[in-house]
Amino acid sequence: MVNKTSAELKAEAKGILRGRWKDAVLLNIVPSLLKILAVWSVIFVLILSFIAAFTFFSYLDSSTNGYRTEQAGDVFDDSDLEDWDDEFDDLEDYNYSINSTDFLDDLGVNSSVNIMPNGSSIFSWLFNLVIGFMTIGISFTFLEVYRNPNRKIQPKNDQFRMFNGKDFVPLLLVQILISVFTFLWSLLFVIPGIIKGYAYSQSFYIYKDLSEHTDTQSLSANNYITESKLLMEGHKGRLFYIDLSFLGWELVSVLTLGIGYLFLEPYKNATKAAFYRDISKDRYLAETAGYEENPIEVTEEDEWTSF
Repeated sequence: MVNKTSAELKAEAKGILRGRWKDAVLLNIVPSLLKILAVWSVIFVLILSFIAAFTFFSYLDSSTNGYRTEQAGDVFDDSDLEDWDDEFDDLEDYNYSINSTDFLDDLGVNSSVNIMPNGSSIFSWLFNLVIGFMTIGISFTFLEVYRNPNRKIQPKNDQFRMFNGKDFVPLLLVQILISVFTFLWSLLFVIPGIIKGYAYSQSFYIYKDLSEHTDTQSLSANNYITESKLLMEGHKGRLFYIDLSFLGWELVSVLTLGIGYLFLEPYKNATKAAFYRDISKDRYLAETAGYEENPIEVTEEDEWTSF
């Protein structure tokens, strides 16, 4: 069966968003605001860097002028060199004797505070985990809208739908495994990690469809990842191309100080849901014959075009 092009998938995304833009924007509000904040943070850092550089070079220029001899001024003699040498000797002695505790005390920082970067890393991982769960809920919502056009988007409930007792633990295990596998592949090189990330990308969608008619307790988290790898054979390049096709809109969003992300995030997530529906052909749903009876066929051409 012929798969749809990226243009056709985007057209489908625009179709389900038509008349639902307000709810779709609210559904994606948290990821959108985070990207807006990221854009503003980069701009803020660039402005501070420019101010710091301008101040530094202005100070450097004034210092140079202070030591510069004038045509009709004082005569530069050896005593000036001796003064400079004494100053640099004092500075050198201070640098050798300085330690981190003295430096923090000079800044007024309590040196007894133990800075733990590991704790910061854990917080970052937990933060990404929460955002990941929200994104999963958003993706599931768009997939349901595709399958049921009368389905209403409920922004508040839908974006937090994964934080429940039924789906939270299985999805958490899947997300942890994906993170571990992707990290291990990234140790070889960056590109293998990216490729595996695309291979695992459909795991959550597969979980959703199988959970409709299958006891998820009987399946391990690795089952969904394995199915995703099989499903994505020959399609990883397609998903990569879809991501590339949004680069222009990413640039527009940045140029609008991030405001464009309010509309880009729903557009991207809806397109990704359309992509899953296109490659899966709803084969994991209860009304189909079942994925065990319909194994995925991978042609030789698909093997070569998959990366």
